Amino acid sequence: MLDNLRANKGGIITYVFLFAIIIVFVVSFGPGSFDKGCSGGQAPAWAARVNGEVVSVADYERTYANLMRNFQQQAGQNFSRELAEQLGLSKIALDQVVDRALVVAEARKQGLAISDQELARTILEIPGFQAEGKFDRDGYKRAVASAYGSETRFEAVLREDLLYQRMIAGLRETVKVSDAEVKDAWSSEHDRASLTFVRFPLAGARLEVRKPADAEVAAFAAKEGPRIEKFWKENPSRFDQARKVKARHILVKVAGGDEAAALVRIEAISKRLQKGEDFAKVAAQSSDDQNTKGRGGDLGFVSEGLVEKPFAEAAMALKPGGLSAPVKTGSGYHLIKVDEVVEARQISLEVARPQIAAELLVEDRATALLAERSKAALVAAQGGQSLTVLFPPEASGKKLVKLGGLTVAADSTGLFGGEATYLPKLGSIPGLAAAALSGAAGKPLPAVYPSAQGPVVAVVEKREQPDAARFEAQKADVATRLRNRRESQVQAAWLKQLREAGKVEVNPALASGPVRPDGG
Repeated sequence: MLDNLRANKGGIITYVFLFAIIIVFVVSFGPGSFDKGCSGGQAPAWAARVNGEVVSVADYERTYANLMRNFQQQAGQNFSRELAEQLGLSKIALDQVVDRALVVAEARKQGLAISDQELARTILEIPGFQAEGKFDRDGYKRAVASAYGSETRFEAVLREDLLYQRMIAGLRETVKVSDAEVKDAWSSEHDRASLTFVRFPLAGARLEVRKPADAEVAAFAAKEGPRIEKFWKENPSRFDQARKVKARHILVKVAGGDEAAALVRIEAISKRLQKGEDFAKVAAQSSDDQNTKGRGGDLGFVSEGLVEKPFAEAAMALKPGGLSAPVKTGSGYHLIKVDEVVEARQISLEVARPQIAAELLVEDRATALLAERSKAALVAAQGGQSLTVLFPPEASGKKLVKLGGLTVAADSTGLFGGEATYLPKLGSIPGLAAAALSGAAGKPLPAVYPSAQGPVVAVVEKREQPDAARFEAQKADVATRLRNRRESQVQAAWLKQLREAGKVEVNPALASGPVRPDGG
């Protein structure tokens, strides 16, 4: 593999990287970009530590912003930060910056390096640094100073990115696929099925079941002590909440290294506030944090560990309505106003026990109800009854079946192949695709299939099998897809080995994503 790595100095790798750089600069300089090293004005002091080396929050935030932009391009502006959190984009971003650090370290260990000439050539080829077809030296200096603080920092990051790309490209080039494997993959892709299915919603069942009486809860708590304790331990965020404050801030950045000018400016703003001017209006007029100034400097709730230590100490010392003196962080100078204080709250196991017992008892009853309803539906389908008749779709105009106020309606997956792990409209349900491809059109699947949202009953709607006469025409495309999939698998396995062999620590304060101006 090392020979591949040393030889792979150009070609497609350059274009892949140039595209990535363009995206990064669009994100860094476009509307809604993250404040350098401090989205929403504040951020933890580090994102991760990899084999003793610190991964900066700036690297993490650039990666998170890039992911957000890519998802928004695919899904449209309806792709919100709330949806990003549900999909775990913060963890994906953390994983990516950790993987990058591991790969760069391994590349250096293997003796790989990026020459000064290669670095310079890459910079000269980046379209964002060109004007009228020529490299714009002044534009380059302004751009990298704004996004990275200095040319030196940008070029160090770029050198590491090139090293990462070369290492990954060399690894992926070791993957080969045989003609027999391509034929098998083609057969699997073109062996397809679609399902008519009904999912019985767990949320609806929870609403449907009877609320347990106090005596029932007490009896359940006495019987299920270990289970209740396990739930309490596995949900610390519900029962052990740190002190937090709802804060606003005004940021004055240190422009061009002129700290004295920044200090004069923040003190002038402080005097305006001390004379009684409205903090939100002053923030809108004067703050350098583009993410929050339109919201009157609103950061939402912050707590220790979620923001830089000087900011946290100042904010936590304030009472509601309190205003801080100027606070210096890595982003500049801040003035902080606290609107609300939520004291730390710890709920002991004994206090939480009745609440947990009631929840688990409802969950058990809901699960039992779903088992009963889904089993009845499967028996009916096996007896020849149509799921669309038993559970009319909402657009049918027929009387709908309800469970706890939620509609239980038949739907269709559309066609999927044997390689599918995530079925349309159903998600990932172990064993379901294999059962569908083993069945015949019009026949129900042999079991009820559990999912996180509720059990599923399904009937094979369509079955398509491969036509050997079409293989040659489709062979090249299948080979490309198979090779890409294998390369990704090899890369994932190798990265896993690097993680297991290394020492990785991620900052838990970033578990739910960057600090946001809306307090998320």
